Amino acid sequence: MAKTTMGTVDKALSLLRHFSVQKPEVGLSELSRLAGYDKTTILRCMNALARNGFVEQNPESKKYRLGLAPISFARIRERSFPLLSILQPHLDNLARVTGETAHATIITGTTLMTALISEPERATRVHLDPSIALPVHATASGLAIAAHLPADLRKRMIEQDAFERFTDQTPDDPAALETMLEQARQNGFTRADQYFEADVIGTAAAFFNASNTPAGALAVAAVATRFNADLTDLITTHLIAAVNDVTRELGGTMPARTTVAA
Repeated sequence: MAKTTMGTVDKALSLLRHFSVQKPEVGLSELSRLAGYDKTTILRCMNALARNGFVEQNPESKKYRLGLAPISFARIRERSFPLLSILQPHLDNLARVTGETAHATIITGTTLMTALISEPERATRVHLDPSIALPVHATASGLAIAAHLPADLRKRMIEQDAFERFTDQTPDDPAALETMLEQARQNGFTRADQYFEADVIGTAAAFFNASNTPAGALAVAAVATRFNADLTDLITTHLIAAVNDVTRELGGTMPARTTVAA
């Protein structure tokens, strides 16, 4: 009975991942297709989520959208274990000094999610969708975090992405990926040159919590046509300074690097 209950809970919560900025409302039939469950199962899960405030139904379209409960839980989490309030000023400063989009990624289970975004005040900039889970092998944030994870967790996270290719530049060779992860550990940062999106170059570095395990990463997503030597140095310098500050504020310690940033 307990196993069945946990399976139902897992199914219900997994449905929440099908909502995004681009798709804020989803109907029953579409959820069934996206999740691969029959409509009866979907309806049972959505009713349970609605009773607990995680989703609500549009009275006109009958489609589902996220409810207010996640906001309440997020506020409790932030009051008890501050993270977002620590990260935001550093992201704002990175966006200001680099003129590019700064964002923070956090790790939850085996998933990497964009927690915060700070955009520069310029017309041409990288736009990020916070609802999209980030693949380890194709993003600077993913590589920066995975480089410092235990080997078994890192392996599971990489395997779940199955080396999906997003651009012609996306890494798809396990040996090459291991080299990138080692470079990330040595340099203290990693760079993804149009791995996830064409015309976007990401630079990221991990930050650490009081247990000295990676809690997430700060990153700067730059428009590729603007990416020159001066911008490279500017991003790297300020990014590494920012993750050092965040790690200190979280009570953690940065791991030693064997090479200097370049």
